[in-house]
Amino acid sequence: MTVTIIIPAYNAEAYLQRCLDSILSQDFNGYEVIVIDDGSTDGTAALLEGYPQVKVIHQENQGMATARNRGLEVAQGDYILFVDSDDKLMPHALSNLAPQINGEDIIGFGSSIYNEETQTITHYPLHTTHYTLHTGWDYFNCHRLEATPVHFVCVWQRAYRRAFLEECGLRFVNGLRRAEDDLFTTMVMLHAKSVKTIANSLYIYHVRKGSITRTSNSKLDADSWLVQQILADTFIPMQGIDKTAIYQVLASNYINHISVKGNTLTPTEWKQFHQVCITSRHRRLYYIAHINPSLLHLYNRLCSSLR
Repeated sequence: MTVTIIIPAYNAEAYLQRCLDSILSQDFNGYEVIVIDDGSTDGTAALLEGYPQVKVIHQENQGMATARNRGLEVAQGDYILFVDSDDKLMPHALSNLAPQINGEDIIGFGSSIYNEETQTITHYPLHTTHYTLHTGWDYFNCHRLEATPVHFVCVWQRAYRRAFLEECGLRFVNGLRRAEDDLFTTMVMLHAKSVKTIANSLYIYHVRKGSITRTSNSKLDADSWLVQQILADTFIPMQGIDKTAIYQVLASNYINHISVKGNTLTPTEWKQFHQVCITSRHRRLYYIAHINPSLLHLYNRLCSSLR
């Protein structure tokens, strides 16, 4: 069993070395490392010259989704791991992971969060060990709505069987710079026939100021809304699956969108919003917003003041 580790890197000079060192020090031989230098303008390219054992691909800046896809194009491993350039793998991560893989489409594992401001690390192992569900969609419906420190959609907390991704044509949407994980993870779970979870914390997620997940601008917000539209267009017409969790995700996203002053919905989006409101709370918020979005702003402020 072999593993390909795909690392998108954009202006990552300050932290890429610690990432690569955590990977190249693994006590497991069957892996390759692919770094996609996504048009960096700092010393990232020069730093990578010091790692001849790493396969490096340089491209114009196109975002993390496109960079990951480029890595998938050349990957050779049986399984794929995505690692962000400012994060790390735990010592012995690969040697702990490999013996527990038995052909599953997806392997989920625990992770740890390192806060760079407080310099503290908290471990979040998964509660289920060696447990295989029948399908990824079962897993999605069981866990997508759980409130957890590590968001369910983060792609770096799982290993993916490469042949499964190829057979199902699963890729990130090129050009997306926000919510690309949300879309990819949802579609992967829809197609996966087997998901196994192991308790071990194998990944260290670094929380730092200025990361893309903690930044907002109009382009990033537009990308999030594009993902919402893709998911709605995909799942609302779909028949024969349990849509409980995905509908609650979509309804919450519509509510969050319309709760921002200045945001509106098209007639089609209003119809979709209504279709996915399957809980009494979401139906109530839909009707409030449909009467007048300003009432939703007022309702949200009132609820906040009563907490």
